[in-house]
Amino acid sequence: MFFSIAARPQHNFSHFYKLGKLHLSTDAGWHELDQGHYRIVYKGYADEKQLTDLLSIIADQTNPELLGNFCAIVYDFEKDTIKIQTDRYRSFPIYFTKHKEVTNLVVQEKTAWTDSLLEIRNDLSIVESKFDVVGVIATTELSEGEVVKQINSILEQKICKFLSHNQLPIRAHISGGVDSLLVYSYLQKFDHTHELIKYLHIDYDKFWLQNSGTLTKFWGYKQIHHWTDPCVLTSGAPGDEFMLRSPTTTDLYLKAHNLEMLTLLEDPKWKNSLHYTYFNKTAHQKIFKTQSVDLAQTQVQLFWHLCNIVVNDWQHWHIGQTLTWTPLRDLEIFKLLLRLPLDSALGQILDSSISRQLIEQNKFGLSAAISDQKNIGNVMKNLVGILF
Repeated sequence: MFFSIAARPQHNFSHFYKLGKLHLSTDAGWHELDQGHYRIVYKGYADEKQLTDLLSIIADQTNPELLGNFCAIVYDFEKDTIKIQTDRYRSFPIYFTKHKEVTNLVVQEKTAWTDSLLEIRNDLSIVESKFDVVGVIATTELSEGEVVKQINSILEQKICKFLSHNQLPIRAHISGGVDSLLVYSYLQKFDHTHELIKYLHIDYDKFWLQNSGTLTKFWGYKQIHHWTDPCVLTSGAPGDEFMLRSPTTTDLYLKAHNLEMLTLLEDPKWKNSLHYTYFNKTAHQKIFKTQSVDLAQTQVQLFWHLCNIVVNDWQHWHIGQTLTWTPLRDLEIFKLLLRLPLDSALGQILDSSISRQLIEQNKFGLSAAISDQKNIGNVMKNLVGILF
């Protein structure tokens, strides 16, 4: 789902659209539609319905509410302006240099954060406005059982909606990671048709070949499947962030509770936990040693700050004809996890205890396929019983 809006076509892209005086350059997989006084070039999926059925709403939105993983470049014939419209929790960065280029491929002078909406005039001047991406924050503590129940309800509803209207073949890849297995567990629960991928696969296309080095600067594209035939690829990303396990946010969360990650890691209780070695990485220990938190802030302020970090951690948008399905990318899930009792939150942070419960509810015994340690050692060895 890569694009560039500039005065001229950008020839490291593969597809080109003329929008008034400006040129939109994209990778493969975008579609074009004229609707009323709009020309809309779009890509991705919405949870609720087929994206084409929602384009009139998307084109006019001033406060993004729809969930999914999509982008619509909307050219207004009457105003001679372009808007970049996305799902609520936009999955990709937008970089821009006024009077030069707006893109999500190469860093420019300025970054439009997830709460930014852009209107682009025909001279490539930018009007940037803001909306409340975080939304309502509740701080009342919920029991572990209630949190599991509510997260399951969110995921069941959004996954059922998507599966009911999706017309593309689904290819499921499980890596041994807890998040890819969580998404896969819902395919198992609903007994939905899919192909279980037992290999790494990259089809080269023009855009990939011309931008392979640039793409790998994004974490999510250092290792990803890519097919040139239209399909959906399941993804657990960005699970660490939205499931309360990223080093940055968990460290701040713990410090607000007068706890230190480094001290917890010394407790024998957590020595065999899933994230023990991961959190002991030198880069993560540096975070734990250098971050600080304002203990005078309210719980609402803390939660808002953590939510803001999460929604600006962009991962796994789409590339070419392969749409990356990311159902865990939902801030309401993260908000629920923040309301756990502290002991339950520690279980999720260090050992993915909530995620494990959800997997087991969906497919008994499937959590045994989770790797022994996150991203360390033979992470796929526990998949043998599933894949063969």
